[in-house]
Amino acid sequence: MLVSGLIVGLVFLLAGILLRGRAGSSGGMIIIAGALLTLGTAIYALVVLRPFVGRTYDEQWAQQIATVEALATLGLLVCAAGMVAHGLKLPKR
Repeated sequence: MLVSGLIVGLVFLLAGILLRGRAGSSGGMIIIAGALLTLGTAIYALVVLRPFVGRTYDEQWAQQIATVEALATLGLLVCAAGMVAHGLKLPKR
């Protein structure tokens, strides 16, 4: 999940930038904020915590990973809220 969170965060950041540039909607800014939260937690997890490989089990490490996963999930929920905001602002045909 740690590496995939980085990829998903980058995809949402690109999508937010494209939506902000083309449509000028506030949904794009919300998506960018969620993507930055997701990216920040993924980078922190990869650089500081490092994946659990070849270590003895550490309860503190598991708690930190749980916190990182919760923040990354919150970032994805913010991205989803940005997509809803953008969808609601689209003109009706």
